[in-house]
Amino acid sequence: MPFVVLHFAHHSSTRIVFFVLVLRVLLSIAHTAMRRVISSTLASKRHQCFSPFPKAMLPKKAPIISQTPPLLVLFRSLSSTISKDPTARRPNKVCDPYGQNGKPLSNLDASKQLSMLEIGWRLDFLPPAETGVETLKEGIPSALRKEYYHANYMDASRFTSIVAAVAHLNNHYPMITIERRLMKREKAWRVITSVKCRTETLGGLSFNDFHIAMMIDVEAAREEVQKLILEPEDSFKKHI
Repeated sequence: MPFVVLHFAHHSSTRIVFFVLVLRVLLSIAHTAMRRVISSTLASKRHQCFSPFPKAMLPKKAPIISQTPPLLVLFRSLSSTISKDPTARRPNKVCDPYGQNGKPLSNLDASKQLSMLEIGWRLDFLPPAETGVETLKEGIPSALRKEYYHANYMDASRFTSIVAAVAHLNNHYPMITIERRLMKREKAWRVITSVKCRTETLGGLSFNDFHIAMMIDVEAAREEVQKLILEPEDSFKKHI
């Protein structure tokens, strides 16, 4: 009796294995046939694009089998949509990657950001004729500025190279100028580097301006950079 049970169980398992193998073969055949049908359909559609029929009867675009991963295609489409246009005259959804709805920071918001920077930074309020917006009326600062003092013109040049590197790495570019200024009251010369941060597409300030100012402060605090900068009271050089 035990032998009969084992023999029946053996035959049952064999049948199950056999049915599984047959099912796999059938699925493989069906998959291959479906791929051939799809390939022939796409090939015939591509061939139609070069047929002598009138253009009105042809499909607008030939089907293209893209081998690019779907996520990469989606990322490329989104990046092309939100890419900034630095030459745009007015802020819009394309040239406003700052999250400010195309508007510059208000005086209140700019003052809060200013409190987090090192001493020496100040807000500029220029006349409307120079800014293109009514900054005085609306209380909107037009720029963020700081001056650094140097012993000579060469130190100033080296310092501006450091600021330029910070701007390049952060993809936000302030205006950098070097000036040898005559102080008539003190009868002395000053070599000054002026750094002016401003977002032109917004007509004022963005958070990026304060970020780049903070990065410049970090660089200016390094020991080797400190050798290029003088304190205001030590920056006078007697005029000869």
